[in-house]
Amino acid sequence: MTPLETRPPVTPIEKLLGASRLFGQLPAATLASLAARTVRRSARRGERLFRAGEPALRFNLILSGVVKIVRPVADGTEAIVGLFGPRESIGDPAVLERGTYMADAVVASEHGEILSIDAAPVLVLAQRSIEVANAIVRTLLDHTRALHEKIGIMSAGSVPKRLATLFLALGERFGDEQEDGTLCMPIALSRGELACLVGARVETTIRTVRRWERADILETTSEGFCIKDVRALVEETRARGARDD
Repeated sequence: MTPLETRPPVTPIEKLLGASRLFGQLPAATLASLAARTVRRSARRGERLFRAGEPALRFNLILSGVVKIVRPVADGTEAIVGLFGPRESIGDPAVLERGTYMADAVVASEHGEILSIDAAPVLVLAQRSIEVANAIVRTLLDHTRALHEKIGIMSAGSVPKRLATLFLALGERFGDEQEDGTLCMPIALSRGELACLVGARVETTIRTVRRWERADILETTSEGFCIKDVRALVEETRARGARDD
């Protein structure tokens, strides 16, 4: 760059791409080229960002909110595969295979904000740029971590242990600690969705959550959940026996 040349100002989209796990270590010029093919979108709770069977043509980077990945089941129900939050990218394996999305992406928080990035230039860059290739590896590791988290929850033991493990994991990933030590998670999940996440009957899930609410361990709010006694949930995961309430 000569003394007379000036670098164009960094756009808001470039800044957001630069703060992400997927694109955070890319050169400024690369971010600028990607920003030109990026769309910023907002969605409310329950809106689908993409659906199973649609061509996987774009990376979807979460700026705010929580998104659940939901896979249709043969009996007409849905299975929640995983939950993803800010700075994480969703649907990447399907994009990298140049295939179709295998599940729906549904906003689980009150609001969600997404960067939708044209995958074509990213895939071309990945063939000649070690930075882009490494960025894709990082996002695939995020998906692997989410899978391992689900396995850890499902193998935790009884339904109360599985639910306690789930809430502690959600609190660690998405929780916002309040002044009184309460850990609040802006994730609106029904009792049925909680049951789906831990592989339990809805009735058992309702009884367990109700018991914790009466004991002032957990609180359900209009926006999600608050863990009021983290230690009690930790002790629940270590409790002996196989009580399913």
